[in-house]
This record gives sequence, C-alpha cells and structure tokens, in this order.
Amino acid sequence: MVHNELTYELFCELFDTDEKCTQALFSARWPEGFRCPRCSHENFYLIRTRKHPLYECRSCHVQTSITAGTIMENSRTPLILWFQALFLHSQPRGISATRLSSIIGTTYKTAWLICHKIRHAMSFADSSELLSGVVRVNWSVYGHPYNPTVFRHPQEQPLLAGASIDEHNQITHLKIMQVPDHHLIHDRITPAASQSFITQYVDPSVTDITVITQKFSRNRHFPLIQMSIQASNWINFTFNGIGSKHLQSYLDQFCYGFNSANRNSSRFSSLLLHSGTTPALDYPTLIGRSNNSNLHKRSYFELLKNAG
Repeated sequence: MVHNELTYELFCELFDTDEKCTQALFSARWPEGFRCPRCSHENFYLIRTRKHPLYECRSCHVQTSITAGTIMENSRTPLILWFQALFLHSQPRGISATRLSSIIGTTYKTAWLICHKIRHAMSFADSSELLSGVVRVNWSVYGHPYNPTVFRHPQEQPLLAGASIDEHNQITHLKIMQVPDHHLIHDRITPAASQSFITQYVDPSVTDITVITQKFSRNRHFPLIQMSIQASNWINFTFNGIGSKHLQSYLDQFCYGFNSANRNSSRFSSLLLHSGTTPALDYPTLIGRSNNSNLHKRSYFELLKNAG
C-alpha cells in the first residue's frame, strides 16, 4: 500500500519500471487472483510477446491485457507515466493538465486526456455510494460575474449541493450536481432538477431529506454553501477556472477528494483500484459533451438589451 504521506520523488523510486506498475495494477484489478472477464475462470497462460503481458484464460482462451477494461485501455502512454499521473491526482490539491504535462513529460493534449480519464474513474467510483441518513440539498453556484445584474451572468453555473449530515451537523459525504439549462426556468431551478439530484445521488431509503432550490432562502444550509465555495475556489486556483462543458467532472473530482479524505485508506491505492476497474472514456465521448453556454450567453445579452 502507498501511504498518503509519501512524496512524489519516493513514489517514483517505488514505481520506476513498467514491470512494477504492471504487478501493482494486476493486484488492484484482481486482489483475489485473476478472473477471466468472460467466464470468471481463475487459471491463465501468461503471454509476454507484447509490450504489456497478456493473460489467456485456460478455460475459454480469451486473452486479456493488463489494461483492458481500465481507463488506460488502448493508451500509448507507458504505465509508469500513468502511475505518476494517478499519484499526482490523488493528492489533495490535484493537478492541472498543463502542470502534469511538464512533470511527466508528455504533450499537453496527452496530459489533458489522462486527467479527464482519471476524473472519469473518480466519477464512476463515487457514483456507487449514495447519500444516506439525514440528507440536505441546497442551491449553489459556480462562477461570479464581474458586473452583477438581476440576470444570471454567463459565467454563473447553477448547482445543487447535497450531503449526508451527522448528529453534529457535519458533512460526511458530499455530492454536487451542475444544473443543466433545460432544468432552469427564468434562472430558477425547477422541481425536475431536484428530483434528478435525488434519483441520482440519494439512497431510496432516505426519509429525512430537505431540498432548498431558492437562491435567497432563509433556510439555506450554510455548510453546503461553504463547501460549494471551496469547490469553486479549488477549481479556480488549480485550473484557473473552467467553462460549463466539463464542469461536472471537476465537481466530481472535488467530491471524490472530499469523500476519500473521510476514509482510512491510501488515496493512491484507492484511485488505482478505481482506475483499474473503470471502463475507458473514449475521446469522441469526451469532446462530445453538451455545452449550453453559447445559448445562455445569447439569451443573457438579449435580456440586458431588452432591459436597457
């Protein structure tokens, strides 16, 4: 297990060859021993005729690469660089694609894709753990306008932040959802948005749940507002701000980091496990994410024009 206090330099000494990374990834994927992805048979033939070893099932003879079925599938980037990227992403501050590319020595495009694939693993892993017990959900926002008006500024992205709350009114598990434009009416969050949040993030057995969708409600849950502010500050500080298209993946990364901090486990080991069991995110899907920002910008400036 890699301890949380390990430095990047010491980590690189521990995983200084692709062979060591392969062994660690094998243990993360199959902690109880190899299992064929097709038939679950546990015995295999080891084939070393390629860059990465192949595991051929002795029962159905399906050949499985060490990276097949992981976020690293079909990647040309060496495992040693993937491991360095995973370690840097497991740190509380996180890392931008620009800084990652300079540290591990890849192009910016490669680093950018690696970052998003790691965030995909974080989102995939955290989605399986729902909010439970006492749940509070509150309106929030990412981004602040330079010239505040009565209208929503194009840089403002409405959010719903929700959490499991303990008996001391402390947040034990956090979820933040970007509210899409089709769930807004005159810049107000619709009941459909709150229902979508509950369906996606809250355990069906929860009975104590309060949802605040009004921007200036007296019943706002201030710990959630503070967490949203922290998320915004973290995104702005680490990544110099981002647009609406990929905002959700950055919010998921923030929540994953917060929730991981509440577990007594190695952050890197957990992230390696999740990266080794999450299907790859392909480039067309990544760049094909919807973006309503241009439509909202047009409507915003039309409102200003009409108001003037």
